[in-house]
Amino acid sequence: MQTRRRFLAASAGTVFLSGLTDIFAAENKSPWKLGICDWDLRAMGRMNSFDVAKELGFDGVQVSYQPSGPDSLAVKDNRPKFLDEAKKTGVGIASLAMGLLNGQPLATTPDAEGWVADCIDAMVEMNVEQVLLAFFAKGDMNEKKEDQPLVVEKLKRLAEVAEEKKKILSLESYLSAEDSLRIVDAVGSDAVKIYYDVRNSRNKGYDIFTEMKMLAQRKMISQIHLKEDGKRLGTGDIDFVKVRKTLEEIDYRGWLVVEGGVSGDWKESQTANAVFVRKTFGM
Repeated sequence: MQTRRRFLAASAGTVFLSGLTDIFAAENKSPWKLGICDWDLRAMGRMNSFDVAKELGFDGVQVSYQPSGPDSLAVKDNRPKFLDEAKKTGVGIASLAMGLLNGQPLATTPDAEGWVADCIDAMVEMNVEQVLLAFFAKGDMNEKKEDQPLVVEKLKRLAEVAEEKKKILSLESYLSAEDSLRIVDAVGSDAVKIYYDVRNSRNKGYDIFTEMKMLAQRKMISQIHLKEDGKRLGTGDIDFVKVRKTLEEIDYRGWLVVEGGVSGDWKESQTANAVFVRKTFGM
């Protein structure tokens, strides 16, 4: 495994930009681009997600890696097709995501480690910088603390591959920032970062603004989910103006990815979410 210093030097400047620095053209004054999860487009792991995202006013899609299915990224021939769709629509790939790990946890599912390794290959071929690894439901490390050593063991092996390929494994969970850092430190690789979801953390009672600053001090925030449960963005108790100020303070640059935020018609909700984020974050 590379040393932390060597990996950091090799990948300097890439973490917060998610490998897509070209999107921050001179005419775009915002340090952020607006993405949305493909499952919130009713197109999980599907190539038509780019068309829907464009229709609703988003700049990019968080694309799900699925080990099977007609559009599966496990099928190598599908990978350039996703890139073609992104280019055709002008909608980027914010990141990949492995939400399937919620139901088939990395800790206990025999095939899961292989899926993540294959997803790293897909990231290389598609020039995508990072993948969200989900740890909820059956894979919840907060509830199942006994799974944490197994997760660390597998992440150590996967991080070695990710370091070599200069890719990021981004962990999203119900763990506090402090506990998340313990996991990262146990793995011991700069290829492992934290995917920060403001709603998940608020639901657990964490101070999201303190947590973001804590993680940013270690340069650990790889990407951000903007979310409200069962409400459109801006109608719940998340202070998104303060979120913006905090992101400016910690100098986060990259994708802001909308998740959830639906009340009533889903398309109308997501269009309203896009408008809200652009206005609130000055995009």
